[in-house]
Amino acid sequence: MTKLQSAQRVLILAPTGRDAELLCTHLERAGMPSLTCVDVEQLCNAFEQGAGVLMFTEEALVPETTRRLARVLDQEPAWSEVPILILTGLPDIETKPRSFRELGKRTNVTLVDRPVRIQSLISTAQSALRARMRQLQIRDLMEKLEDRVHERDRFLAILGHELRNPLGAILLASQMVDDGGRLDRDHVRLIERQSRNLTRIVNDLLDLSRVVSGKIVIKAQVIDFRNAVQQTVESLVEYARLHGVTVEVDVPNEPVSVSADPVRAEQIVTNVLTNAIKYTPEGGHVVVSLTRENDHAALCVKDNGVGIAPDRIGTIFELFAQAENAIGRSQGGMGIGLALVKNLVELHGGTVEARSDGVGKGCEITILLPISSEQISEAPRAIAPRVPQTSRRIVIVEDNSDVRELLRLKLYRLGHQVEVVADGVSGVNKILSAKPDMALIDIGLPRLDGYQVAIQVREKLGRDVVLVAVSGFGQPEDKRRAIEAGFDDHITKPADVNDIENLLARFA
Repeated sequence: MTKLQSAQRVLILAPTGRDAELLCTHLERAGMPSLTCVDVEQLCNAFEQGAGVLMFTEEALVPETTRRLARVLDQEPAWSEVPILILTGLPDIETKPRSFRELGKRTNVTLVDRPVRIQSLISTAQSALRARMRQLQIRDLMEKLEDRVHERDRFLAILGHELRNPLGAILLASQMVDDGGRLDRDHVRLIERQSRNLTRIVNDLLDLSRVVSGKIVIKAQVIDFRNAVQQTVESLVEYARLHGVTVEVDVPNEPVSVSADPVRAEQIVTNVLTNAIKYTPEGGHVVVSLTRENDHAALCVKDNGVGIAPDRIGTIFELFAQAENAIGRSQGGMGIGLALVKNLVELHGGTVEARSDGVGKGCEITILLPISSEQISEAPRAIAPRVPQTSRRIVIVEDNSDVRELLRLKLYRLGHQVEVVADGVSGVNKILSAKPDMALIDIGLPRLDGYQVAIQVREKLGRDVVLVAVSGFGQPEDKRRAIEAGFDDHITKPADVNDIENLLARFA
């Protein structure tokens, strides 16, 4: 008998005559599994295995039986109130009626007068069983809630760990100033590298949240998957070098056409390759290969790193799976990268799987995406040579003093004329009076938010100034709202000076 079947059965204790047999027969016919017990000990033992309703005849509940049953009910969890049906009215009219107050203190007791109509008994038993099933449903919901709470607490602990690592490195590097208040080049690069790690963590969290909630939009087009692979490998050369890991890439000579969102395709490859490098010890190697397998493009990322235990191989694509997989957690990571990969791959109609011969024997992850028969629509990407920027007049509207001053200083050093203000009202006045080439406007401003700033500036200056929203809100809805308010473009914080320079060139 399954656990669910045990929880739905009726346990019967009726020691007089054929009562137990008759009750069991009628209940079974009505679709309620039943078990007749010869004494209270058998009933209590059966109850521990699960029961929906307990049914007694009054004469079965002698004081000793009642006390034994009360002790068992006292052990039940707070949510449990197993229904008890008692058939009252003794055959011997001279026997004094019994009190069931002790049982009523502990659970729901229903008295059914005898002689009882079979249909009434069945109806009462069914109602009691439905009440018991609702209790079990509440129990299951409570257990799920507890699991979610534990998962939340575990996630917050992991998140705190992952944020403190780069933050600690940034704080220490920023304190390595010389007597002149200057940082050397290595420490500056460390700060930038760890800042980008923080940005990646936040972006992965936001992307996974959008995928799980169904809010992510895949902008598919036919692309050459080789480009995503090669560009990702090139972007991670320095990351691999710092880890002492060599990366080998093997792609076919002919195009590999897939229908995919170019940004998400690179994100998939980046997360898988980053994961492989992270879990490969110094001196190890990672092989990235792209092939055609029938009607699919097969991307394989194979490393000779820490490997995966056999009992963990089926869970590495689950959220936070890394938290319990890494040895000593020395490699870091929140266990969301591969979960995001799985969701993104499936949104593209593909599959992903992992293979490993065990701990210390490396890992191989294979991604299959459907081959497209359509013509490649993506334009070839080329890195434009950096050319000196013409000096521009720029107004920065930002309420965070540190961000405002650092952005002003960086743009000033690049040769631009920069003015700054700290709130929305001052921002409108400054832009209208200075008539700059470009205004970088935070959205969450005091006195007047960035959307209202853009609307008022557009009413007075039209399209004579380029307006760029700089915001910590980076969802598609936020970008759409910025464009509707009159902005020309949207940059998600943390603002990268390279992105701003690209905007300056684009809106020349």
